[in-house]
Amino acid sequence: MKRPEQQIQIRLKRYIARLLKRPEDIEDIAQESFLKVLEAGSKGEIRYPKTYLYRTARNLALNSLTRKSYILTNSLEDLASQDVLPKSAPLEDDMMIQERFEFFCRAMVNLPDVTRKVLILRKCHGLSRKEVATELNISISSVEKHLAKALDSCIHYLDVCGYPLESDRQLRKKQ
Repeated sequence: MKRPEQQIQIRLKRYIARLLKRPEDIEDIAQESFLKVLEAGSKGEIRYPKTYLYRTARNLALNSLTRKSYILTNSLEDLASQDVLPKSAPLEDDMMIQERFEFFCRAMVNLPDVTRKVLILRKCHGLSRKEVATELNISISSVEKHLAKALDSCIHYLDVCGYPLESDRQLRKKQ
């Protein structure tokens, strides 16, 4: 039989899992929720600790989702604003470039989380490999591997969708 603390932890994680999908995020939010409740409890009595715990977890999970959405949206907006779409091309070329960009965004969405973050931080935000490694708490070698995987995957996705990149090699060399 599980101790009451373990039961609360299991139930809390199930509750958080309704909002978040990644097990690491669920674990992080659960731990942070317990810490916040302990911190608040040390400052004064909490009248309904279980309710407080669940509300804290919910708010932290929603904040996490908002942050991730904001980062992805800004990254995509930054990418779109960096003269991805030339202003002097004929309308058909603009449409094709925009369509290619949309396929590229779809390719990015299908990447694993860390690989997508590496690509966005490196190519959209212009961080160095070392800065990306520090930001994501991974090695520079891992950054290089994730970046190569991301570019290969996106290039392959575009190729399969009928938008082969003429300068695949040039894109890879700029990594």
